[in-house]
Amino acid sequence: MKLTNSYSHFTAPAILGVILILLSSCKTNPPSAPSVPTLEFGKIYVTANVDGAKIYLNDINTGQVTPDTIETEIGIYELRLEKENYLSSVQMVTVLKDSIIQVSFSLEESFSKISVTSNISGARIFLDGINTGKITPDTVSTDPGVHMVSLERAFYLTATQEIEAIMDSVVSLNFVLEEETPSNVILLEDFANVSCIPCVISDAIVESLTRVTYGYSKLVAIKYPTNFPSPIDPMYLANSEACDLRMSYYNIFAAPTTIIDGTERPISTDSLSVMAAIDQQLLKDTRFQIHVYDEIIGSTYYTTVTVKVIDGAGIDFSNLVLHTVVTETDIEFSTPPGANGLTEFYDVMRVMLPTNAGESLNGISQTEEVVYQWQTNINPIWNVNKLNTVAFIQNVSTKVVYQAGSTFD
Repeated sequence: MKLTNSYSHFTAPAILGVILILLSSCKTNPPSAPSVPTLEFGKIYVTANVDGAKIYLNDINTGQVTPDTIETEIGIYELRLEKENYLSSVQMVTVLKDSIIQVSFSLEESFSKISVTSNISGARIFLDGINTGKITPDTVSTDPGVHMVSLERAFYLTATQEIEAIMDSVVSLNFVLEEETPSNVILLEDFANVSCIPCVISDAIVESLTRVTYGYSKLVAIKYPTNFPSPIDPMYLANSEACDLRMSYYNIFAAPTTIIDGTERPISTDSLSVMAAIDQQLLKDTRFQIHVYDEIIGSTYYTTVTVKVIDGAGIDFSNLVLHTVVTETDIEFSTPPGANGLTEFYDVMRVMLPTNAGESLNGISQTEEVVYQWQTNINPIWNVNKLNTVAFIQNVSTKVVYQAGSTFD
């Protein structure tokens, strides 16, 4: 039997037509793409009774602060403002299409306060080591948390307490200040020069005695630069008028010259001689107390000197003068400014306040505390971190120094 192909009777054009029909029957239209809704926006103009409050929209920080305008999609939102030292505030707001909604807030000041009192009024209040500018009794505002509060008052020991400030609360803190025991503070005045060879020894002696042997609670120093042997001592030239006045007052003709409490002149290069003069003065009766406080604000140096009379019997107050001297504790040069090779100089007089002649104490009561306040512009060559004040009471006729005080710790 002969087999035949059952498809042999189809011609090529017929097959092609069938394929086209099949392909045509399988074709479908793709689904339409979803339409994108058109976003609609509105604006919120946010103001508050204080500028700079952060603006939050549904708990999201917008990065903007009051007053400002926020643009967002239409809808209902929670609008919140936050600012340091103020309570946060919330309002609900509906944003409308193509509209500006104005929302105003009145923020309430938050507070954590410390009410500070003391048994003696007028003590300076320090918060975490910074002077608040307030005195007892008063209230200071601060951040919540643990803080250190200190009180300072002339002729009383500094007192410090730790306290926790609480948000939106006033906590109370009371101090009982103890009086200082009156004691003599000896004044050492030294006359030296950058080209004075023996001054190398005397400088070392003075530095050791003030900082180590006695400490500033017993001994303070002022160095007056001279114009000999070198007339171009830079520290002398910085205030030659004041230096000349003190040299003339004491009849200084040689460097070094050391004077203790205005009258004693030990051998400057002999530490035992200097110590003997200091020890002798420490034994005298304490007739006055001096408290010194200083502060730098901007480019101005402020100093406050409080004088208290302990025993004024037999003292001629008409001859008493209060000298207030701003010193630079440590002056450094990159190279020696003189022939003695020293590059570091201590306790150098920079300026005398209110003038080189000092302030007369004539007429002050022998039972009161008297406060004197001075100020001076800071010279650009001074190191503000090295400034201190030394104050002393001197009889201008006898040259006797009754008491000294300083801002040295």
